[in-house]
Amino acid sequence: MEELLHRLLNQLEAIGSGHEELYDTECRERMANAVMDGFVRGQKIVLADDFGLYTPEANLAVKAALGEYIANAKALAADLRIAKFHDRLAAFQNSRIQSDGQRNLYDDFFGHSPPDAFDPAGNVRRKS
Repeated sequence: MEELLHRLLNQLEAIGSGHEELYDTECRERMANAVMDGFVRGQKIVLADDFGLYTPEANLAVKAALGEYIANAKALAADLRIAKFHDRLAAFQNSRIQSDGQRNLYDDFFGHSPPDAFDPAGNVRRKS
């Protein structure tokens, strides 16, 4: 799982080097939602063509990177029997893995989702 995350972070860093808007809230939220639904929750999703970047080419590069990560992470998680929501969230939100260049962590691209904000099925818990 760590190698897949490392590759994704490097791909996003490369895209972000020419498209700083990748680090904007809108882009981060769109990317986070895709990974959360597609890998962490294990839902079947269709990735959008627009992640909020300024050019179609940059959006498609993000789509390709996320698509590759989600497909490979789902397959590897199945092989490793990582099926529970919180276990998949932990595998994705691994702060030991950094990109090679700028040492970006997952939260530089996706933000952080507190695990205790979700029930075991991955639904957002209601605040009392």
